[in-house]
Parts: sequence; structure tokens; C-alpha cells
Amino acid sequence: MFKKRYLLLASAFVLPAMLLALPGAVGAQADVTVANPDFEADNDVTTSPTGWTVTGTDGTSYTEWGGQSGDWSLSNWSPDPYVVETSQTIDGLSRGWYTLKVWVKSSGGQNEAYVALKDCGGHDERTYLPVAPASQWLQIVVSTRVTRHHCTISLYSDANAGNWANFDNVEFVPGRAKLSVRGADVSSLKKSEDLGGVYRTEYGKERDALRILASHGMNWARLRVWVDPADGYHDKEELLEMARRVRRNRMDLLVDLHYSDTWADPGKQYKPAAWENYTFDELKQAVYDYTYDVCYSLKKQHTTPDMIQIGNELNSGMLWPDGHTWDPPNWDNLAQLLTAGYDAVKTCSPRTKVMLHLANGGDNGLYQWWFDNITARNVPFDVIGVSYYSYWHGSLADLQYNLNDITARYGKDVIVVETAYVFTLDDDDGWENIIDLESELTAGYPATPEGQAALLRDVMSIVRAVPNGHGLGVMYWDATWTGVLGNGWDPADPSSGNAWENQALFDFNDRALPAMNELRP
Repeated sequence: MFKKRYLLLASAFVLPAMLLALPGAVGAQADVTVANPDFEADNDVTTSPTGWTVTGTDGTSYTEWGGQSGDWSLSNWSPDPYVVETSQTIDGLSRGWYTLKVWVKSSGGQNEAYVALKDCGGHDERTYLPVAPASQWLQIVVSTRVTRHHCTISLYSDANAGNWANFDNVEFVPGRAKLSVRGADVSSLKKSEDLGGVYRTEYGKERDALRILASHGMNWARLRVWVDPADGYHDKEELLEMARRVRRNRMDLLVDLHYSDTWADPGKQYKPAAWENYTFDELKQAVYDYTYDVCYSLKKQHTTPDMIQIGNELNSGMLWPDGHTWDPPNWDNLAQLLTAGYDAVKTCSPRTKVMLHLANGGDNGLYQWWFDNITARNVPFDVIGVSYYSYWHGSLADLQYNLNDITARYGKDVIVVETAYVFTLDDDDGWENIIDLESELTAGYPATPEGQAALLRDVMSIVRAVPNGHGLGVMYWDATWTGVLGNGWDPADPSSGNAWENQALFDFNDRALPAMNELRP
């Protein structure tokens, strides 16, 4: 008789079982059969599920009532520490790329818990289980190249007493799931360096921050641009200088146009002072002219941007009050402003992608409301940008549901263009940090370097699993904003501090943190 975790018997929050259509792999066969993929074959509690081999601590891997879509799933649990693997070998495979897709839940706290593809001819590949509430399933994926005509699926837990994990609806399909965008916002870097900021490798060697990030796998950089900032930073001239550095480090460039002299986000979308008294037609022309000028200036110095955001976190619109979406909404004006920006980009550089970006990445209702209004007015765009901070924007399951829905609904690729997490609750510059209390943390992700790395890894895992290859990647927000005196929040107040240094990718000794390794392909 097995001790049950009755909390898992609650009705599941079921995400849509959207199929992941992966890029084709040459030579990979079209249909691969996994035996008993949903653990329904035995219709009972068993430690020997049909088609699977269980090795490790006896009695810790068993089928249990409460599946992702059916009645049963596989559970790993014990009141004592345990190690267990449930595996199945697929034979007769053609050479090529294959992807394992599994729905999972996990308590967190294990030494290791993952799904893996093993003995396929190359390196074993694994994806770790994100932490999820007992009621929320997540789909994760892992890909490998098969060269030996067989491959072993592994569902693995090395766990402490009481840790649990669930697995269900296993699929093994041809193709590869990968992230093409593994980047970071580095907008604070120039000002930090000018004020004495330094950056070091994990071994303590002082080096250019972009070079350190590139050596860890970063292949995209994001830079914000303000029109006429009070301190002279984050303007077009700085963008041009930083773009040259980005290119020297062989990174692609995303330009984040705020259309403001300072921060633009859902709570504030203030016009640049120079545009304050423009009529709407003049404002629309200013958006076009400014966007074209920034793009063409980059192009002229041979650093043509790969992508440009028309606005930043546009939940409430832009250039208030003309482009406001609330109180009162003016969708027609907003549509014209966004279209002017798009037209300017494409006139400057037809290959440059255009992104529209919202915050609150776990709020599917918000995204449907906003993009339904925008697409109804035929606003052109190429990519959807999402901000997702786990301490504000819902669970990973909320994020997955939203990403899967909006990519299917609007037929666009998506990038989680802002995410971050704390590596400590301590402070480095005497200014209160945004996240500095245990109560503000995301359950299962401690305020440690390891917790920061795990959260970034798991966000990337969710994006990698977006169906049809629409999940392009993830960019970590302001990875280089360390605690340097004078490099604070307020561009008009040099005495303001930095509320972000405990979420940078460099620690308080300026050394690269383990989370940076998650940017590797």
C-alpha cells in the first residue's frame, strides 16, 4: 500500500495540449510510438507501469490517480530520501533530431529532477522540472540528435524526503526545439563603466562585460533609448556607441524605443518634452521621423538593428494622452502611432523585425484584449514581446498558457524580452531594492545564485516548449546594473540609488553569476 499525497488528487488546472510542430529533421521518421505514454494502460496503482522500466529506490515511482488529461500519471515520492529512474528505450529510429515532450509537476527541493534523452549517440540531454503548484501542469521539452537508431527516455528524481514529481502524456517526435534568442538587456552598462563600474569573470578576472556575457552564450543584446534624457545617457549617441560594441562581440541587436525622455512602462508613458505641444498629426510624424533616424543612424555605421521595439510595455498605450488605452481609450490613435513606427523601420531596413511589447506575461486576458484591439485595426508587427517577472506576473503555468495562446491566436513569434530574479536579499548601495523580503519570493526559488539560475532556466524551458517553434527566446533584464554610485533609477537625480543590483547577473564582488550559464545553447 502506498502513501498518497492527497493534495495531488485535486482537480488539475489543465493547460491546452497544443502540439509542438518542430523544424523537420532530415532522415527522422514521421511517427514514433511511445508505449503507455499516458500511464493509463494498467488502470491501477503499480510500480511496474506497462512499457516502462523502473530502477532505483523501491516503491518510489508508481502510477497514481490524477493525470494531466486522463485518470492516471506517474508519481515519484517517498517519506525518505530516494533516487529513481523510470525509462523506456525507443528502437528502430532513423538518424536525425528528435524531441521529448512531457507534462510535469514538481514540489521542487530535489537534488535533481528532470526528463532526459540518453544513449542516443551524442551527449545525454536533459530538461529540469520547474517548480509548480500541485494543481498546475507544465509541458517541458528536450531535444537530441539520434545517430544510433535508438534512444532512451528517462524520467528521473534524486530527491529528499517528501519531495514529489509527476509525469504524464509523454511524446517523442521528430524535430528539434531550441531557442535562437539568448540575450540580455545591457542598457545600464555605459553609465556604470563611466562611473567606475567593473565586471569580472566567475574566477575574478576583470574583463569587458559584453565579452563575459558572450563567452557564456549570450547572442542578443537589448538597448533602451530615450529621446532627451536628463543625464545624457540612453540617448541615440550612446546607442550608436554601444551598438558597435555589441557587433564586435558578434551579438544581434534589439533596440527598445521608449518614445520618452525617461522610463516608459504601464504606469507612465509620458511624451518627450520636445513633443509635448504637438498636434496628433505632428506627433505621428515625430514617431516616424525619430524611428527612422535612429534606425538609419545605426544602419549608416553598419550596425543595422535586427529588431526594434515600437514602445516599451505598452499595456496602457504610449505618448499619453493621445495613445492611451485606458480612461479614456483611444485605440485608433495608438494604432496610427504604432503603424508610423513600423513603417519607419521597414523603410529604413526591411529585414529588421518589429516587436510590440507588453508587461504582465502571465495575464492572458490582458494580451487578448490588447492584441485584439490592435489587430482589428490592422497594425503590422512581426514579434510579440513579453515581460515576465515571477514575483509579479503569475505562475510559470500562467506564462505557458499565455505564450501558447497568443502565438496560436495571432500567428506571431514571441520573446520573453524581460525577466529576472534575485540572487540575494541583501543590498549593495544603501537604496532599498524592489525585491528584498522572503515574502516577495517565488515559491521554490530561493534568493540564492542557484535560485536565480533555476528561475531563468525554467522560464527558458517554458519558451522552448511553445508550439510550432514560435518561442524564439528569452532576454534577461538589465544584467549589468550593478551597485555603482550615481547609476541610480532617476536620470534627473544623481543621488538616487539602484533598486536592481541584487537581480543583476554579476554579484556584489562584480563576478559573473551561475545564471549566466543558462544562456549557453
